[in-house]
Amino acid sequence: MGMDDYRSHWGEACQLKSDTEHIASFSTSRDMIKQALKEEDRDVFMNLVKRLADIENRDERILIFDDAVKKLSFTARHLLNLINNKELEHVMFVNKVLPHIPEFPKEERKPHDFSKDPLYFFVTSLKFDCAIKSDELNRLASSEIQRHYVLESHHPEWESQHQRECTAVDILEMAVDRLCRNVQVNNGSIDMDQMIAYLPQFPLGDNLRKQTIYLEMVERYKETVKGCYIPYVRQNN
Repeated sequence: MGMDDYRSHWGEACQLKSDTEHIASFSTSRDMIKQALKEEDRDVFMNLVKRLADIENRDERILIFDDAVKKLSFTARHLLNLINNKELEHVMFVNKVLPHIPEFPKEERKPHDFSKDPLYFFVTSLKFDCAIKSDELNRLASSEIQRHYVLESHHPEWESQHQRECTAVDILEMAVDRLCRNVQVNNGSIDMDQMIAYLPQFPLGDNLRKQTIYLEMVERYKETVKGCYIPYVRQNN
């Protein structure tokens, strides 16, 4: 998947590599987002969250969100670009790594995190990056995250949504996804203590067997992910 494919899939959210907004270090981007959140923009965002939280139909949510974004101030749009860039850095990195994994049947799978879009990035970043406390935000973020779990099987939560077990390929994508996040957060290193601390918990079937498969995949491909990181950063800076 090349840059043009990403721009086509994610639309204007994929405004990567601008002179002022590109985030070179994934590990510092959360601080950058917090610093960019102005009080007046926070109020505008939370009013938008309150509107969106009461809407059940996601297509309608998207229309309202897209319309609201067009009316935002320069600083608010700048923050949205920071949020989109941060998350797309991860999405794009995983999709760059997966072709290097011999066991991954890339022709048979949709792009990693295809279900994420600017609305998803917006609400989850306000909740987790900006640490905003709000019942409406919690409800909206939960709705977006559950939709992601329903649509993408590289999460153990997918099992509860579909009453089916994750396959070995699902677990492989899960391992690569988490390795990529880990190496980005740790600037090129992999913290195995973090990987083990966030070991996936599978609600169906033999949890221990699937955790064993997961850890085998992590061990097998951690050097591959590390090896992809520096060339990726150099290429995209």
